[in-house]
Amino acid sequence: MFLAALEATAVATAVPTAVGELGGVAHYSWVFSAYLLTSTTTVPMFGKLADLFGRKRTYLWSVAIFLIGSALCGFAHTFTQLILFRAVQGLGAGGVSPVATTIAGDIYTLEERGRIQGIFSGIWAVASLIGPLIGGLLTDHLSWRWIFYLNIPFGLLSALMLQRWMREETHRTEHRLDILGTVSLTTAVTLLLLALLEGPGAWGWGDVRTLGLLAGSVAGLAVFVWQERRAPEPMLPLDLFQNRLIAVASVGNFLIGALLYSVTAYVPMFGQGVLGGSAVKAGSILAPILLGWPIASTLAGRLLLKIDYRPLTIFGSVTVVTGTILLALTHASTTGAWIMLSMMITGFGLGFNSMPYLLGVQNAVPWRRRGVATSSVQFFRNIGGAVSVAALGALLNARLQAIAGPDVDANATLDPKLRAGLAPQALHKLTSALLHGLQGTFVAIAALSAVFLLMAFLFPRGSARSLMDRDEARVAEGS
Repeated sequence: MFLAALEATAVATAVPTAVGELGGVAHYSWVFSAYLLTSTTTVPMFGKLADLFGRKRTYLWSVAIFLIGSALCGFAHTFTQLILFRAVQGLGAGGVSPVATTIAGDIYTLEERGRIQGIFSGIWAVASLIGPLIGGLLTDHLSWRWIFYLNIPFGLLSALMLQRWMREETHRTEHRLDILGTVSLTTAVTLLLLALLEGPGAWGWGDVRTLGLLAGSVAGLAVFVWQERRAPEPMLPLDLFQNRLIAVASVGNFLIGALLYSVTAYVPMFGQGVLGGSAVKAGSILAPILLGWPIASTLAGRLLLKIDYRPLTIFGSVTVVTGTILLALTHASTTGAWIMLSMMITGFGLGFNSMPYLLGVQNAVPWRRRGVATSSVQFFRNIGGAVSVAALGALLNARLQAIAGPDVDANATLDPKLRAGLAPQALHKLTSALLHGLQGTFVAIAALSAVFLLMAFLFPRGSARSLMDRDEARVAEGS
């Protein structure tokens, strides 16, 4: 979990400088989307593997892939290489976080899960507090490449600890992997991201190529649904979603991912490109969201056994709406302190929601399905992030071009060295165009938070105990 938090915060502060050095601000969102694409589409597969072959083995393999991808990212010398290696990194990340969360769900009882998630959130808080600082310092004084190298020692330590101390009983049986399900889902999401990221700027929404990509995405999704209904061991069992709690939580987790990854991608760009700060400053204005989140999730974890799910989700959603409205009011005179306040409030609200949307799903299924159910949480969060970052990237580029023209190059606003060499008039033009583009993305984020609030009212009434899976409840009573 420390590794995951460090990845989220440190890399976000380094990416503006990396893109500024390598060029290609028009494709800025691909650095995030490539990672999210592969980590999203492999999450259900890793969850299924954890159920079939054991948590330990699956976790160790996913860490290995993640660390290889991290090392390759550090060696990237072109923008294309960075995107490709971020995709490799994402392949491993698709197993790291959900399998770790599944392990926590396995070894703790219902009463203990809320408390242990509070401890995990405390670890997340420490890592997220030092992540932006370390990321900014390394980027400013060494290189953005060291942000990726930083993952390696923590990943190795995590793997060694689990290898030495985790004991797990696994039963050797014959299994069939759902290859067609994985391929069709990957195809559907890839074509959708290509349509969102490249279609509007390169061809236009009405172009046959954009429409073809969208049609291919729909076809891939149709094949995926068909395959999951007929596969003996589906990657993502569709009958899970017959449970209202899991169905609503899936949409809620999609929106949590959309909100979290969108602000993670575009708020540092505002700090470095519009406010004119360094990578350290870009990280500092983002850090409060990752401080408010663990504080709120710790409180929510303690309250879950005393208060029903729905009041927590409604309170958290109202808080998120408040924070994103503050972000949507951003203008040319907005200070870093205003953005930090917005991030703190938004993170606090997301933290309150994250606990019922995670623990509710874990408690609603028996042990044998906890791996795939937990992975569905991460899957929907990741796919929400991938789609939103891509869509907002298209919106950003469109608004940039509307102000500065199709040949605008905003890379200079993100690279301190290039920025220092610009004439005042040219710098003002570029920062104004970037501000105009980001204002549109921030308004869109606020609109997503309004939908998030509506979903909170659809969450089933009931407590962690009353909505618990019957088999798990009998086990809990027996213990």
